[in-house]
Amino acid sequence: MIMMRRAALVATLLATGCAAPPPVHRVPSGCEPTADLLSWSPSRTEPTLTKATLYHGGRDTTLVDEPFEPSITGFDAPGSWLGRLAASLRSDAGRPVLAKSPEPTPSAFTYSAPGGALTIVYQGVDRVTADFEVRCDPALRGTFQGWSDATTGVVLCDSHQPDTPDAYQQATPDAFGRLALQLCPAPTSSTEAEAEAEIGAESDVDTAPFPDSFTRPPE
Repeated sequence: MIMMRRAALVATLLATGCAAPPPVHRVPSGCEPTADLLSWSPSRTEPTLTKATLYHGGRDTTLVDEPFEPSITGFDAPGSWLGRLAASLRSDAGRPVLAKSPEPTPSAFTYSAPGGALTIVYQGVDRVTADFEVRCDPALRGTFQGWSDATTGVVLCDSHQPDTPDAYQQATPDAFGRLALQLCPAPTSSTEAEAEAEIGAESDVDTAPFPDSFTRPPE
């Protein structure tokens, strides 16, 4: 019985010794993301909507409201690391990478649309994501998310339908426009569409709050 207990204890110790080390959640003292210690995986860029509002018949409905916040995940990094990692990734990737939240400048604009049209005004950013490693002791592994560009735009949900007047036909939308079009409500029946058109026929010009530009923060 004693021999069996010893064998079980040895097996447990061996299994524990072979287990992977626990993840590091705090930055070791003196560890900094310097060029000689920092390495990156290939970065990925993805267009991401941060806000989208549907305008229809004088009413507006928020479809997306997810402000973008640059971040570091994987461990508790000091706030100063955001800017330093952005600068390093910018150098590594050879394109803009920013680590401060985009700040839209609100203004107003007018757009022309057929009566009863479903219109989506949107904002978005090109999200830049990359995994990294800082070779301290122990090593730190995490994921950085920043952004490279911000955009605003408008799409008409019916702009690619065959019965839409030529004056309101839109060119093929970009990646952000395509994301916005995916938010369009399902088409209504012809009877409902005619009723909605009568409601919106009084005016074909709408005004909506719209950030015509993003203020790019200092790097």
